[in-house]
Amino acid sequence: MVALMEGASPIITLPSRLDTKAADGLKQLLLEGLAEHQGGEALRLDASHVEYVGGLCVRLLLASGLKVSAWSDKAEEAFTLFGVRGQLLAHEGAEEAHYGG
Repeated sequence: MVALMEGASPIITLPSRLDTKAADGLKQLLLEGLAEHQGGEALRLDASHVEYVGGLCVRLLLASGLKVSAWSDKAEEAFTLFGVRGQLLAHEGAEEAHYGG
């Protein structure tokens, strides 16, 4: 589901655990979000509550072509370890969008 906030980019909130079991649900979430979004502001991902990220879900996130505009320390660490930090994390306002935890 895509959350539309007044004056802000539409956002897909990611689940806290992005492991192999979550891959099918993540794929559906991304497909539905992309289908619902009709242009305008860039659709973004919110990974601020993510505690675990596995390789299969990283591949799905990359395939979506979307950027993560808010992220947890765990999500950032995983993206860095997988070598995809630069491809996934939005750079504009990145400091304000980062959430510790």
